[in-house]
Amino acid sequence: MSLHSPKYLMITLLLLLANSHAATYFVRSGASGNGTSWANAWGNVSSISWSGLNAGDTVCIAGGTYSGGISTAKSGTSSNPISIRRATAADSTCGSGTTGWNSAYDAQVVMTGNIGIGSNYVSIDGMVPNGITVIMQNPSSEYDGITTNTGTAGITLRNIEVAGPNASGTTNPVTQNGDHRSLRIEHWNGSNWDAHSNWLVQYVNFHGACNNFVIYGAQNMVIEHSRFADSGTNGTAACHPNVGNLGSNGTVTFRYNEIVNWQVEGLMLLSGGGTWYVYGNIWHDPMPGSYPRVAEAQESAQTIYLYNNTFVNLYYICASTSNAGTWSSSSQARNNLFYGNNFSNCGLSDQDYDWADGSTGESHGQNSGANPFTSLSAHNFHLTGHTTAGLNLGSPYNVDYDGNTRTTWDRGAFEFASGTIAPPTGLAALVH
Repeated sequence: MSLHSPKYLMITLLLLLANSHAATYFVRSGASGNGTSWANAWGNVSSISWSGLNAGDTVCIAGGTYSGGISTAKSGTSSNPISIRRATAADSTCGSGTTGWNSAYDAQVVMTGNIGIGSNYVSIDGMVPNGITVIMQNPSSEYDGITTNTGTAGITLRNIEVAGPNASGTTNPVTQNGDHRSLRIEHWNGSNWDAHSNWLVQYVNFHGACNNFVIYGAQNMVIEHSRFADSGTNGTAACHPNVGNLGSNGTVTFRYNEIVNWQVEGLMLLSGGGTWYVYGNIWHDPMPGSYPRVAEAQESAQTIYLYNNTFVNLYYICASTSNAGTWSSSSQARNNLFYGNNFSNCGLSDQDYDWADGSTGESHGQNSGANPFTSLSAHNFHLTGHTTAGLNLGSPYNVDYDGNTRTTWDRGAFEFASGTIAPPTGLAALVH
């Protein structure tokens, strides 16, 4: 088609018109308007008029406490998602350049209701670490911080904290007797699990629930640069705590995350658990007095690839099996670093190039290593020097936890470098 043909010009005009019609709406706690400006903002996140939103629209949320929750009810498109985001001063769409702006709007958004995902191509972004916080309730029945009620596609969750009651170092347990989950990507349609395709979960901070996440039906999902902590019952038998309960999935990438203070299973793979690419993560200091694993196959032929992870102070098992579960013959571990654990490798049938303070028993394992970390007590797991070079796994595994490109292929989550960048997961549980 000629660039000067009437048909091409008409298509270009239609695309320009579609993009030019993208609108911005506003939410401010206590307001009572129609969402068209800060002065006339919707007064609650639950008051967003989804029927009036269109692909490419943005909803700006001012900092403050909201008694409601977000329930998405309109889809964007792959090229023009609907964007829900916390207001920050520097944001050209939601910030200081908008009419009626007040500096008080640039503050954490706290919701006591949950987030329900019921449409496609929607982005929910707190814009800064813990920018949007969901305070999980603790009823006697099932509760989810973020949940789905249908099949979904193209969802982005970024800079969101989901804060549950089971905080590390407290005596406030998860009390309910059903499922209690920070993130539930799961919906049974009566005959099968609905598909959830092309999700990005990034810079989230999920802590204090019985389960950090439950994922069924995921296809091409990425979970990265996030923190998963305090998944447990804190001494009660109210629920079965896992980092993740997983089934009927396709390909999932789980990378550059911190996992800490979990009670039982890490990634528990059930029927059709999927193919999990687990690389560049830091697993350390599980909850004392239980049976913490990194990954467990609960049914046959589960597949996991464990590359360049750091495992510290794990006192039970790395990759285990239960209930007749097995790991597939293609499962593999390479370039992992083990220190202070009850094991010196993960126990998969195909593993090599690991580093350990004990004996890996591997052809290319680096054995009997001394403490390699900048500060073990401060949980700073940067290396003080290079390990023996691991296996060059190529892209996308050639980036470390900090975002440095691997050149010597140090083992574990970090490449030793004289100048590292700020860790993207530098998240901590906030007190609310």
